[in-house]
Amino acid sequence: QMGELKRQDEIRREMVANISHDLRTPLTSLRGYLETLKLKAGQLSEEDRARYLDVAVRQSQKVSRLAQELFELARLECDAVKPQKERFALAELLQDVLRKFELAAREKSVELRADASPDLPPVLADVGMIERVLTNLIDNALRHTSLDGWIRVELRADAGRVRVRVSDNGGGIPAELRADLFERPSPLRGGYGRSSGGLGLIIVKRILSLHDSVIRLEDRQEAGAAFSFVLPAAG
Repeated sequence: QMGELKRQDEIRREMVANISHDLRTPLTSLRGYLETLKLKAGQLSEEDRARYLDVAVRQSQKVSRLAQELFELARLECDAVKPQKERFALAELLQDVLRKFELAAREKSVELRADASPDLPPVLADVGMIERVLTNLIDNALRHTSLDGWIRVELRADAGRVRVRVSDNGGGIPAELRADLFERPSPLRGGYGRSSGGLGLIIVKRILSLHDSVIRLEDRQEAGAAFSFVLPAAG
């Protein structure tokens, strides 16, 4: 028990350090560009001013996203949060989520594929939470899938459950990151799950645990990564 407590404490310390770094980097950039605009606005061309503002907006979006994920993770770790389960069609929810990524996928020439069994039963789960799970997994896949790649989301009936599998043909996940992928942000800049402090997969794990489910990283021979989990079918 003492060993496990020390390990959890180490994970939290590392998470705080990584998140602090992820906040400091865009904030420093944001401040630098805004100060330049303030002090040298009259000396900059219209093109340079527009470029500086674009960078400042992107950096502010990074900070906003990280702050939102931190708030969401803190809320999920509160024991008072319970999923509001209802019966719904997972295939329809998936289509709604994929539409959010159509433009970003088109810009990278990444193909988004949905593959659902025709006899798929409805599931019993919290719609908003499962939407977040799908969003985080697809977002992670898109960030780490190169130009002209693909992302596939499969829905299959499985003995009173629905199995969900999100796979891609991107760069995959280094072996040294696999053990704690769902517990701590990646220490490698640009590594899988690093974006926004790597909190996306941690949030996925927490949401699924509230549904008595587990997120799994599959072993595979081909390039890319594949994540899977199951949800109970509605009776």
